[in-house]
Amino acid sequence: MIRKSLSEPSSSLNLKEVLTEKIPIYYDQLRNFRHEHGTTVVNKITVNDMYSGLSGMKTIIKETADTHPKFGVTYRGITMPGIVNLLPHRGHFPSPESIFWLLLTGDVPTESQTRSLIHDWASRRQRRNNWLSECQTILKALPQRLGTLEKLSIILMSLDSTDKHVKDSLRSKLLSHEQWEYTFEDGMDLLAVLPSFLGLLKSSGEFVVSSTSAEKDWVDLFMEYLENSLDNPKRKQNSLDDFLRIFIALNADDNGGIPSLHISQMLGSSQHEFGKAIAGLILASVNEPSSGTLVQCQNFQEKVQRLLGPNPQTNILKGLVRAFIEKSNDSLPGYEKSNYPNLGYHVLHMFANEIASQDPQVKLSMKITNVVDSIPQANEEHFVPEKNSIICPLFKYYGLNDMEFNQGLICMSRALGAVASIIWSRIINLPVENPQSCSTHHCIEIMKKTSKESQRDKVILIPKK
Repeated sequence: MIRKSLSEPSSSLNLKEVLTEKIPIYYDQLRNFRHEHGTTVVNKITVNDMYSGLSGMKTIIKETADTHPKFGVTYRGITMPGIVNLLPHRGHFPSPESIFWLLLTGDVPTESQTRSLIHDWASRRQRRNNWLSECQTILKALPQRLGTLEKLSIILMSLDSTDKHVKDSLRSKLLSHEQWEYTFEDGMDLLAVLPSFLGLLKSSGEFVVSSTSAEKDWVDLFMEYLENSLDNPKRKQNSLDDFLRIFIALNADDNGGIPSLHISQMLGSSQHEFGKAIAGLILASVNEPSSGTLVQCQNFQEKVQRLLGPNPQTNILKGLVRAFIEKSNDSLPGYEKSNYPNLGYHVLHMFANEIASQDPQVKLSMKITNVVDSIPQANEEHFVPEKNSIICPLFKYYGLNDMEFNQGLICMSRALGAVASIIWSRIINLPVENPQSCSTHHCIEIMKKTSKESQRDKVILIPKK
């Protein structure tokens, strides 16, 4: 499934120029759409919806990604298999820079455009080199008891001037629709350096990539840190590079209603600097409401192995999984309720089959998935494997066993979509969300009043004879 772009793909190698070309066309579309459908009702919200976190309600505008009922998350209308196949490759899978180009502009970039963005981010890293020394200083001051996500969020909140350009725009008293260019510059600076922050965390602040080649993409940069970390991962004939690229591609964006992206969007719309917006994204990633975090998936798979061994009998495994679902209030880490398969999982499953099909952890994960698939469900929706169920054993296969750190890699990936979405919110001048809250008592009073008015309207007056 591929959605047509609003305009013909641009040939410019400058990302900002390409975006500038798209904006007037988008303004026209938005103006016409709101003129024609501005008063159209999208959702009717019930009391149950309010107490269920508005789950499934369409209440947020997010330009970079959608959730299709059949195909799942799509980036600019392109499904996960399409993302992997269509975008320019570094190795066997798309470079993160090509993903960001697509998310921001809606265009599938060319090899030359992708290379241009790689060069741009390398140049920005050199200009923002002071952030790395700041990061080292902060890491030395932090207590060791803090986890990866907490440390990374503190680093991002403590950095100097992650909103330098936006502050310049406010001092210049530019109109709101002109401020996006400054937001763009701040977002680009942060994304350029972000893998280095994760790399410094991995090496406990001991190793810094002092100079980066203009030819190295996000993954090349991060691999330099991994190769010098305390627990150097196994390269497995260079396929780790491929795994990281496919991992980033599949996690670069998501439904804007998930807590991490929702919070980062609200902070960005409130004109908080990007460092704080992405820090909010990270802190909200300690919980993944639909399918569980990597740590939760790891704990579940390790519990199965501890109780039944690495190669359990199918009927015994099925009984354990049933019991786990019942005990966990109809939930299962690494799986989600859906009528359709998760295409991101499908892409990773094919990768695992090709690279690590004989690995015991990968085999156990696939066996659990086969068992889950065979368990009948009471309603139409059934448990389908989500990306994290196969990502966990793949990380272990490469020697990256710290799942909290790996959750930080999910945050790094999602920052691509979060930054692109915040830039677009500035382009179209989206206001900060401002819904109204009410207490249960007030809701009850409203319902009583509504019920009385409804009964009064139903009274039929019979005329006198």
